[in-house]
Amino acid sequence: MCKLKGLFLDDERNPEDVTWVNYPKNIEWVVVRSYDEFFHEFYRETFRVFSFDHDIQDFNHRGVELTGYTVLRAMLDTFLTTPHGLFTFPEQVFFHTKNPIGKENMKSYWKNFCKHYKEENA
Repeated sequence: MCKLKGLFLDDERNPEDVTWVNYPKNIEWVVVRSYDEFFHEFYRETFRVFSFDHDIQDFNHRGVELTGYTVLRAMLDTFLTTPHGLFTFPEQVFFHTKNPIGKENMKSYWKNFCKHYKEENA
């Protein structure tokens, strides 16, 4: 079975700690703990699978909280603002956060993005 590269965003947990999500067994995870770490890895290599925590205890230089939702939106904006084909669209996205409101917000944003992105790029 071919290994897929996955990017796992969480300030504390590792993929093996997330027992409430049924991840495929063939994912080779890269674990990142912050917004900056996420994009450092995202721009360096191709990832097919992503998993997001919401409350990552990260703040920008102005003291504004950065969350998994912030990271997700910025990642998806990259697909809209970068020449087509430069980044590989994710095969799977998981939201492993225990924050129910954050999870619902991220899932809704992802679902709406996919709907409109696929319509625009059909």
